[in-house]
Formats: sequence, C-alpha cells, structure tokens
Amino acid sequence: MYKVLIAEDEMLVRTGIRASIDWEKFNMYVVDEAADGQTAWELYEQHQPDLVLTDIKMPFMDGIELIRKIRDTGSHTEIIILSCLDDFSLAREAIRLGVSGYILKLTMTTQEMEEVLKNACRSLDKVTKPKSSSVAPVNIYDVLEHSLLSHLTYNIPSLSECLSTLQEYSVTIHPHDLVTALMVVDQYEQLQDLYQDSHGQLIQFSLLNIMNEILTKTGSGLVVHESGSRYLLLFYNEKETRSFHLITGVLDEIQTVLKNYFNVTPHFCISEMTQDLSRLRILYQQCHLLEEQEFFLFPGSVNHYDSSWKTSLCQALLTRTRHTLNTFMDPGFTSGFLLQPLEKQLKEELSPKAVLNIFYDSYIVYLHNQCPSDDDSYIWVRDFLQALSACKNYYEMLEQFVAHAQKLERLSRERMSCSREILQALQFLQNNYNRQITLNEVSNLVGLSPNYFSSIFKKELGTSFLEYLNRYRIEKSMKLLQNTSMKSYEIAYACGFSDEGYYGKTFKKFTGKTPNEYKKSCVFTTSTE
Repeated sequence: MYKVLIAEDEMLVRTGIRASIDWEKFNMYVVDEAADGQTAWELYEQHQPDLVLTDIKMPFMDGIELIRKIRDTGSHTEIIILSCLDDFSLAREAIRLGVSGYILKLTMTTQEMEEVLKNACRSLDKVTKPKSSSVAPVNIYDVLEHSLLSHLTYNIPSLSECLSTLQEYSVTIHPHDLVTALMVVDQYEQLQDLYQDSHGQLIQFSLLNIMNEILTKTGSGLVVHESGSRYLLLFYNEKETRSFHLITGVLDEIQTVLKNYFNVTPHFCISEMTQDLSRLRILYQQCHLLEEQEFFLFPGSVNHYDSSWKTSLCQALLTRTRHTLNTFMDPGFTSGFLLQPLEKQLKEELSPKAVLNIFYDSYIVYLHNQCPSDDDSYIWVRDFLQALSACKNYYEMLEQFVAHAQKLERLSRERMSCSREILQALQFLQNNYNRQITLNEVSNLVGLSPNYFSSIFKKELGTSFLEYLNRYRIEKSMKLLQNTSMKSYEIAYACGFSDEGYYGKTFKKFTGKTPNEYKKSCVFTTSTE
C-alpha cells in the first residue's frame, strides 16, 4: 500500500481529510501527519511516503520549502498542495517544483479529494508497474488532451480507439444528451498580467480543478484545456432527457465561480444536442463555427448553435447598438448613418474591418455636425481611429464610439457657453496635460490676469482651474490603468503629476480608490445590460 503524509497547520482540516477519505479504496494509508513544515520534513525522512498532501502556508517551514527539500532528494513522490486563491504567487512556485494536484481549500469536497487521489494513485501505479515502450500521459487531463481533443480535431485516434483509451482511465462517455461547449475566458491577457503568469500554467491548473469539481459534483461530463484561454466541456447523460437544464446550471455555476474568485467573465459556444456518439466531431465543429465570430460575441454570453444562429447574433448586435445610442443621440441620425449601414453589412458578412469603417464614417459625420469649424478635427479623427483599431470586439468598438461621441457633445456644449479665453485655455490644457502647467502660464497665454482668469474659469465651468486639470489628468490615467501594464508611478508622470504620492491622493479623492485598487477592480469588468 502507498504511504501518505499530511502536512497542514489547521487541525480541523487535517482531521477532516484523514477521516473523510476511504484510503484503502486507493490502496493507501496515512502513515503520519504534521502541523508544521519542519515536522513534516522530519517525518518525510523517517517514513519516505509515496504521497504528500501539504498546505502552502505553515509555521517553521512553509509548503514551498518542504516541496523544494523533497525534490532536492531526487524523489518522485507525488505531492498535492492545499491552498487558497490568495496564495497564487506561492502556488505558481509549487507548480514549477512539480506538484501533482492543486486543491482549493475554500471549495474542497470529498469527491474532489477522491478524484485527485485517484489520479495520484494512477501515477504511482505507473512507477511501480513495469514500463511499456511508449510514454503514457501523466494524468487524466493529459489523456483527454492527447486522445479526446486529438480525435475531435484530427480524427486521430479513431472514435473507438479514443473511447477505449478513456475507459482505461475509468472515463466512460455515455451516448445520451451529448453536447460540447467551448468556454473562452474573456480578458485573459489581463488575467495573466495580474497574476504574473505569462505561460498561463497556474491559471490553467486552477481552472481545470475548479471546473472538474463542478462537473464531478453534477456527474454531467468532463473538461479539457484546448489552448490559451479556451476550454472544451463535454456533457453527457446515462439516460436520454433531451434537456439543457442541467447544462445551463453548470455553466451558470462556472460563471459565478470565475467572477467571484478571478473577476473574469467567460463566454460559451454551445453545440446542438445529439444521442449519437459518432457525431461528436460535428458538435465540436459547431462550437468552432460560433467561436469564429468571437469579435461579435458579447463577453460573458452563452451562444447556442442552431440553423438561425447568424440571424439571432445580428439581431442582438443591432438591438444593443440601437438601445445604447438612442439614449443620447438623435434616433434619426442613429438610424440613417449607423444602424442601416450596419444592418446591411451584417446581413452580407460579419466583418470586423467593415464594421470599423461604418463606425469611422458615422463618427466623421457626427464630428462635423457637432463641431463644424473645429481646427483640431484631424486630431479628433486620428485619436478615434487609433481607439477603434485597438478594440478586440464589437462591444469595445461601440463603447469607443459612444465615448468619443459624448466627448464631442460635451465640447460642443462647452463652446456654446464658454468665452473665447476659456475655450483657448481648455484646448491648451488638453494638449499639454502631460507636463507641468501653472495658472500663471495659462492666464498669460489667454491675456488675462491670474485672479480674473480664475474667477471666470470657475464661473463658466463650475470648478476651479486646478480641480479641472487634476480631474482631466485622472481621467487620462484611468484609461492607462485599464488598458496598459504601466506601473502607477509611470502613469503618474505620463499624466503630468510630478509626485506619485500626490497622484495617489488625488486619484482616491476623485474615484474613492487607490490606483492599484482601481486597476484590480475594473480591469476585467465588461459592461453588461
């Protein structure tokens, strides 16, 4: 039997793990347990266990150091870590050191523990049993990737060979209510940046464990990592129901967990349902037909493949666009210059480039309607085109159109109510906000005394000169926090603040958050209705 050592500083957790698992079922027994890392290391040297379950944060010696010392011996001991989501940086190091499993203590269940132990047992069996000439996958996720995903993509191995391989790992795909769902994590690059996980290894490890726990709990299917931000879920039942109810519940739970723990929104592409295993590859292709239009899919949405999916998608795009624009723009302008061209284009082809051109043309018309004699129209057009070109999906493009159109509208209102001197000052501030600007400099520019300039500025705009300048700089910095990986001090200097501390205080005054808090809370947020 395989020897197991448990290292966990919380007695209730240790006791719960030891008592809740039927260890004999996995040909295992708990040889000892430790409340700190140093004791765990001494017990490891004494017992030479085959499997170690260890917390990351422990007194005297943390889990990372314990794992490192075990690995330094050259041992291939299976190691499973117990952790919380706020231990991400430590968990990343544990994965680098070759742990076999990752259990989230906040969501740990007996079923999940048993599934991880089952995988560990298989790995131990491969070491103790005679090796074959071929190299076997190290865990069930590798099996799914090398066999199931390969079959779906290339039809190699054949379906029968694929199913036979999965059965060797106690995975049986039942031929009822078969549905494939492609999950794509929105804002994936920002997620990698936040957790400093450039290869996505820790993110993949965590998401697979979370989704596998949800699927195991419902007994509804399996999950495999496809690539990058993409995960394939395969649903099936032992009996035929022809109902999407269970699948909908699973997807809702996945969305809730990813939002609560990672602050991201996944979107799904769902195939039709079939009762025929031979159609698995067709279901997979249906998911990818939907995902090919990722540019037009709303973040966090659930999209179903059927005979009219393109029509439904186009209608959803037009409805959202009409609702968004008619709240502040003239419906006649919206219909004639944007919605009608969009509807015509979408019926012909779902083309991101063509849609960009429509937004661009509409903006040009709106610019000339709002500011017919603006000497800086070239700058407005250039900035808008740069913003459009950086958009990753239709909804970002729509948001940019709204933001720039509203900015033009505000400018138009300001120019109608402001004197020539204040308009000149505003133009100067907007063009030079990224450097040091003084009240005297601006008042001299417009030919007024500093005191008189301050008084009319406050009278016409309802705020002081410094308040307006700081607010404008903070708005610019918020965009950089959202859309770049620049450090706070770099953003402060780029937006005209000479002191990072003053920038932080000013930012919190206007937003109620520090720059880092703002970046963490909103960098993944996508507007929804």
